[in-house]
Amino acid sequence: MCVGFDRNYTKWVFHGESGSSNKMYSDEREKFSMHNDLDSLLEETFMMPPNLGENDFDDTIDEDNGEFDTETTRFSKLIRDAHQEVYPGSKNFSKLSIIVRLLHIKNLHGWSNVSFDMLLKVLEELLPENSCLPSSYQDCKLIIKDLGFSYEKIDSCPNDCVLFRKEYENEVRCPKCHASRYKEMKHQRFRRKVSSKVASLPIPAKVLRYFPLKQRIKRLFMSSKTAKSMKWHDEGRTKDGKLRHPADSLAWKTFDSLHPNFASDPRNVRLGLASDGFTPFKMMAKGHSIWPVVLMTYNLAPWDCMKQPYLMLSLLIPGPSSPKSSIDVYLEPLIDELKELWEKGFETYDASNKEFFQAHVALLWTINDLPAYSMLSGWTISGKLACPVCNYHTCSRYLNNSKKMCYMCHQRWLDLKHRWRKDKKCFDGIQELRGAPTPLAGSNILDILGDRKNSFGNAKKTEKKEG
Repeated sequence: MCVGFDRNYTKWVFHGESGSSNKMYSDEREKFSMHNDLDSLLEETFMMPPNLGENDFDDTIDEDNGEFDTETTRFSKLIRDAHQEVYPGSKNFSKLSIIVRLLHIKNLHGWSNVSFDMLLKVLEELLPENSCLPSSYQDCKLIIKDLGFSYEKIDSCPNDCVLFRKEYENEVRCPKCHASRYKEMKHQRFRRKVSSKVASLPIPAKVLRYFPLKQRIKRLFMSSKTAKSMKWHDEGRTKDGKLRHPADSLAWKTFDSLHPNFASDPRNVRLGLASDGFTPFKMMAKGHSIWPVVLMTYNLAPWDCMKQPYLMLSLLIPGPSSPKSSIDVYLEPLIDELKELWEKGFETYDASNKEFFQAHVALLWTINDLPAYSMLSGWTISGKLACPVCNYHTCSRYLNNSKKMCYMCHQRWLDLKHRWRKDKKCFDGIQELRGAPTPLAGSNILDILGDRKNSFGNAKKTEKKEG
């Protein structure tokens, strides 16, 4: 109100940082520009010595006879593709760089696989006959798969009871609701005769996409462009008591005091988890929702940790409906990996210090709206005990005329001498002299639950519909 905004400040990208942040922001934009520095990318991804060329590997060695290390084999293939010209005389693009560029554009603008194949065919006609550009989307995927950014497909029960992994990996039917793991084809349903020549693989009823976490965290430390940023919360943060970063929060400090061994190394990774549902086909399929689970790395600076390049998609939970309380079933592979990364950790290379170290990972908190909070925590957000903070001390009242629940006694959080505590007229006619309720601790929740076992899945609902 006194000074006002700078008229030249048209894009809100700074939040009180010094002027030096301007250069930092421009550096971040350059960091993700589509430059053709594939050699550095491959060297840091596979931790190979710099300045290796395609002639540094012997083509006569049989890669399948065990003489070639697996990582070296993958690296050598990608190095050859990174140095191979698309056609003789092309200086701007190599085989690998044009594939990466085209796939990046495909993902940014949502091209279908068919349209991508059509584009490759047009480019094949435009380029000389001796060009090495792949002819299909599948061929492009086979070339870049050695970069290691793949995901796992895990079949799940159509009623969200179990995942077909570990002890259920070879099961054909759900061990709880006995639903088929695979879709029932029309010729099976109506007992039509099908030619024996047609032998197609069964189609899973539901498939969970899981993106392993360890390799992507390794990439953050192995890259010279991001390794130093993984220690920003400890080395780059201004420590003056003001709240600028989650590291300044009480939750972060309490966690450090409870786990001093973890806090002793600033390179140990702190994560946040967010989940929500969305309709993938806009307004055409209101009844269909998919639930992604995304992880954020809070070691980074505030202007980085919420940017798209650093957000890590962990799970893609299939529809067509919300998993509700059965989301725990789909979180199993992520929880298993987080337990391993917390207890055992993993060895990785720190490009900033040029040394190997044992990294550990901790999940500090979840970020979600109230409906998703109910699913992830198991605490209902409706009815008499809707408040997760007040828990069993929630002050709820049922309004007979409106047939809704209302929640009172908010003066409990005020100072004990505040004048509103004795104000009957402005509230519900009752003096509020009680203190704020104590939130439940994890040990209290375990004691209350006791030996209770959760029953996941929507098999009962399915049986009622069929009946």
